[in-house]
Amino acid sequence: MMPRPPAPAARPRRTVSAFAGLDVCETAGLRLAPGAARVLFEQDRWVLSALLDAHRMVKDHELIWEFTEILNPRWRTVAKEILLALLAPQHEAVLACAHAIRSVRSPRTCFRFLQQFTDWFNWLTRQGITRLDEVTQHLCERYLEERHWSVPTPGEPRRRLEPDTMAEVARTVQLPVLYGELLSSDSYAEGFAPWEGRSASAVVGAKAGGPNRVPPVPDHVLQPLLATCLYLVDVVGPHVADLLDEVRAAAGPGQDLPRVTKERVPAVRQVLARLRATGEPLPGLAVTVVGRRVGRYGANPLSHMSWGHLARMAGVGAFNEYAREQVLPEILELAAEVGIERPWARQAALIARADNGQQVPWTHPVGEEDLQLMANYVVTACLTLTSALSGMRTSELLELSVGCRRSRSVPSGGIRYGLAGRLIKGKKFGGVPDEWVVIEQVDRAVALAERLVHRPPGAALFGSISLSSRVNNLRGWLERTGNREHWGLPVIPPGPTSPRMLRRTLALSIAERPGGLLAAKIALKHISVATTEGYAARPGGSQRLFHAEMQTAEEEHHMKLTVQAFRDAQAGILPAGPGARGLLDALRHVDAQLKDAARTDPKVLADDRHLESLLRKLAKALHVGPANFCWFRDPSKALCLRLAGTPDAKRPLVGLCDSARCPQATHHPSQRPVWIGTITTIDALLDSPRIPKGEKTRLLPERERAARVVAEIDACATAPEAA
Repeated sequence: MMPRPPAPAARPRRTVSAFAGLDVCETAGLRLAPGAARVLFEQDRWVLSALLDAHRMVKDHELIWEFTEILNPRWRTVAKEILLALLAPQHEAVLACAHAIRSVRSPRTCFRFLQQFTDWFNWLTRQGITRLDEVTQHLCERYLEERHWSVPTPGEPRRRLEPDTMAEVARTVQLPVLYGELLSSDSYAEGFAPWEGRSASAVVGAKAGGPNRVPPVPDHVLQPLLATCLYLVDVVGPHVADLLDEVRAAAGPGQDLPRVTKERVPAVRQVLARLRATGEPLPGLAVTVVGRRVGRYGANPLSHMSWGHLARMAGVGAFNEYAREQVLPEILELAAEVGIERPWARQAALIARADNGQQVPWTHPVGEEDLQLMANYVVTACLTLTSALSGMRTSELLELSVGCRRSRSVPSGGIRYGLAGRLIKGKKFGGVPDEWVVIEQVDRAVALAERLVHRPPGAALFGSISLSSRVNNLRGWLERTGNREHWGLPVIPPGPTSPRMLRRTLALSIAERPGGLLAAKIALKHISVATTEGYAARPGGSQRLFHAEMQTAEEEHHMKLTVQAFRDAQAGILPAGPGARGLLDALRHVDAQLKDAARTDPKVLADDRHLESLLRKLAKALHVGPANFCWFRDPSKALCLRLAGTPDAKRPLVGLCDSARCPQATHHPSQRPVWIGTITTIDALLDSPRIPKGEKTRLLPERERAARVVAEIDACATAPEAA
């Protein structure tokens, strides 16, 4: 143990806390439910569970603050004073602290600080430190280095934590300095500031404002996941909801039915006689219930039979022992004759398999528990689609309630779909009302989820948003039950999935317009329009940051495409199309500027930032079409604007694009597969006997144009650039 330095002269300190005797919630402006117990500053256990404005991201344990976990009693007071100062920065005593944080911190944030204070203060106690004025820079650095490493996991090496994670640790160590004038029981030595007052981010090397580091969901996971969720929501889900309504209606009066007694045995025998006459099987139990029953009582000929369902068929609630013994021989005989089968969906409607369109029953016969489990996994599919096609954060998904759907007609004749919720991030505790504009597929998924969860209006729609674990469970259920093979669904490979990753994936997909299921089955342009409408309607709302992220990704993608076009031209892979000459002139101009820079400063040639700077204006003019690039540098030359009669428009009308004739359109090798696909589709239509002769005549020029574009792309990709 290091020798204890002599205690320096203590700074003048309050003899009594500025918060002594105060009600914590009243001081912080937090609303408690009527009749809830008050939380006083002196208490060592603050129970904030009755906060009226607690949003759904707040977990129960985050509202119970145990200061007794801090071993040194005087440091419990330090933690209380700092945390209440963070909750109530406008308190008179806090305003007297020159360096105090002036913005309000939420109870969730303060709970994290309490955890950090507990770790820091108890670490000091283990080092033999009893007063904060004994803390030195050496101790701070030792503590930070120890916390830099992850908790040991058996069989895995420890890893250094990310700087963003460590910034909160360093910030907690520094907080007592900011509130030195407020602290009454202990404080750091006069003039001491951990890391000499440098910011926590600078101490740990965290960089603010860097690129988005959230990875998108890998495409080999995303495509089968979306295909599965779309199928479950659009094809299977409505059947599940209809059957679930039937089961709930049938189970409704069952709670009040009498038990089977001696007098009601004849009613059961009547049901058995009817089953024998019609050949209908006895009702079976759900798969999960059978497993539990066999494990508990052992197997027997009636292990799979549902006694409760049979009782309800006879108009009674349950069998007592006498009644069961009376009818047991008859049931055993009937089971051998007609068998046992789960009672619901015995004649299920037919649906088309996802892979080949073959008609199959939408489900095998199921028990009530099987059906409820299936409904839960369809809700997971609804959640996944809502997250993947809207870009909502976890906090926003959690705030969706039953009855949140909003739709209204727009002047253009369409319908605008919206989801009412709350914006939590960056707002006061509890958030503010908000609305997220979405596309029809999301509205349909939310409507199905509302039917399946069967909760009252205002209740949480999705409950937990543990998307990675829910998707893993969905994958396991599909394989375990054989439903994946029955419905012809693709295998969902294991891989990470979270709302943050799906949000990033959607932003990149809108920006880059890739191929695959997301582009083929979901109108990315519609999502982009919905996001833009939501941003325009509420510039400070939920979709503001997603709209900005989407635009940033689009700008980065356009820059990459422009740089690639420049590199291709340098390699002799030239663009085709009417706008090729103009694009090449622009690229030659940039190339000349680079060569001129190489003569004056050779180092810039190795720096792509200089090239990107020269190409930035050209990249801003780029608009990516489905089969061409539009370099929208001169609106007066845009064919689409001339056709629409809007020559002063600021953006091209991609829907009217005729890239084979527009003087600003170019074709590149990356777009060749799209044109080949057009030719293949037209050939299939020309060979079809169902297509009228006149329609085939109309298609021939389209095919010739596509073939001409492909030939031009091939020729320009191999021909040397003209001098």
